[in-house]
Amino acid sequence: MNILSLARKWFGRLRFKSKVIAVFLPLIIISLLILGLVSNQLFSRSLIEQTTSNVVDESQLILSRTDYIFSSVETAANIMVTNINRMYDSYGARPDTAIDRVQFGNLMQSRLSIDLSIFREVDAAVFIDNEGTIFASYTESGDDSKVYSMLKRVRESESYGQALWFDMEKRDFLTPDSNSPVLTLGKMVINIDTGEPYGTLFLLVKEEGLSDYFRSSDPDAPKSYYFLDNEMRVAVAEDNGMLMKPVSSQLAEAIQGCGSDVSPKTCSFEDSGNLVTVNDYNRMGWKLVNIVSLNLLTADVRQNVRLSLLIGVFCLAFSWLGASFLSKMVVSPLEQLTRAMRKVVAGDLQSVAIVRTEDEIGTIAEAFNFMIRRIRELLDEVRQEQNRKREYELALMTAQIKPHFLYNTLDTIYALNELDRNDEARDTTKALADFYRMVLNKGRELIILEKEAQITDDYLTILQIRYPDVFRYEVDIPPELAGTPIPKLSLQPLVENSIYHGLKKKGTKGFIRIFAFTQNDRVIVRVEDNGVGMDEIQVQNIMSRHLPKEGIRSIGTYSVQQRLSLYFGEEYGISVQSVLGEGTIVDLSLPTQQPKGSVHQDV
Repeated sequence: MNILSLARKWFGRLRFKSKVIAVFLPLIIISLLILGLVSNQLFSRSLIEQTTSNVVDESQLILSRTDYIFSSVETAANIMVTNINRMYDSYGARPDTAIDRVQFGNLMQSRLSIDLSIFREVDAAVFIDNEGTIFASYTESGDDSKVYSMLKRVRESESYGQALWFDMEKRDFLTPDSNSPVLTLGKMVINIDTGEPYGTLFLLVKEEGLSDYFRSSDPDAPKSYYFLDNEMRVAVAEDNGMLMKPVSSQLAEAIQGCGSDVSPKTCSFEDSGNLVTVNDYNRMGWKLVNIVSLNLLTADVRQNVRLSLLIGVFCLAFSWLGASFLSKMVVSPLEQLTRAMRKVVAGDLQSVAIVRTEDEIGTIAEAFNFMIRRIRELLDEVRQEQNRKREYELALMTAQIKPHFLYNTLDTIYALNELDRNDEARDTTKALADFYRMVLNKGRELIILEKEAQITDDYLTILQIRYPDVFRYEVDIPPELAGTPIPKLSLQPLVENSIYHGLKKKGTKGFIRIFAFTQNDRVIVRVEDNGVGMDEIQVQNIMSRHLPKEGIRSIGTYSVQQRLSLYFGEEYGISVQSVLGEGTIVDLSLPTQQPKGSVHQDV
């Protein structure tokens, strides 16, 4: 009873279209799934077994051909050893004169070339006598020390009557082509009568001579062959990019651990979507691996299954069309309203529900649209209030700069009068009046760069009277940039920092330069001094709101940065470059023209 109750609740929560589909389609879907799965499994298993049997037959053929090549190379080595013995017998001993050595070398090279023309499985031959002289069927220019290591292995094997096979490798010596891996057979050449060694014979077989058999085996089949040596490296393969590289550790463990489940010395398993068949080649300790893509192998099977299911899909399509038509007539308005609500939940407040009916659903949609419009209006009001609050805070921070400067300047004027320096007191009073006239600016927060430069010039004039031995300055604003909008009192905090933190500590008279230029569609105003400079920590401190050591607010530079971001956007602001002991450069970036839609249009 509980199960029935839960089923009813679940069915009641479904949409109308889903209810129709849930009633009419389950039996069709289940039948189609069973048909597809069973037929796919049966056909796939049969095809895999047939493919495995074919691969085993092909593998035996490839192993037989490979073994024929190895036998032919060993036979060639025996015949060449006999021919070299005959050459030494005809000369009696190693020729001593230069002419005889040249003739002997030419005869040896000719002999090797003639033997290679008979045994086409061998790509090159090299004979090295006891004195280290190399006779090759090609031009050899390898490293003698590396050649010696191979000679040592052959001599230490003490197999005078047997051949020693080296692993497939890519090397730059004893090979006619350093870009192609070669398989090498080494054999001692001895005097048949006395047993005295004449030297060592090396026969070289290129990897292409073995992989050609892979390319000739059913090129249309979705499979590939390659040989693995005893270190699980690819020794022979159709793909040159695989050569001399180890297979994955997972595949190597599977190959080493698989048992004989198909035929003696043969096993197969599935790995990473591939059918892998492994055959042992004991002559070299190799393994012949065949990789067949199961996806490609069963592609035809899946195609047949898809065709079998096509009729069922048509039935589903007709049922779906009927359910969709009925759902569209009944619940389409609700679905549209639901989609609009989901967009709002995702953060899209521009979403609007389309009202096409005058029933209860239309009433809900109208109420929803009204609610979204009201939310947007409230959010706009909140954003405007936050911007006004930010402007008030920055205005308060800027206002804190003015009394501090005023007190210090009045003290300076008083001191000048006491010292009867009336002219300097007069100039200071005039500069102070000009400074505050420009700063007040009828309450405007944005002024043009030319006026900001005048404010800064008045400020520097006053400070130069107070500190005549500390600095000199230069202000250079190009006429074409004079009308650039800038928040007032943006340069004064930067100049103040240069004087108090850079030049006063210098010990000698310094220099401040203020100039402007354009860069990347921006106007850059640079304040540059040759003061004591700052390290990276000090630069971070002046760009922060608080000074960590003094525990007071660093409102100057911080205020400039915040006001630039407020008026022009986050991409504009201040950047500081300083070298300790050399000076500081502060760049103030501005837009080339006043942004559209700014609340401060009267610059």
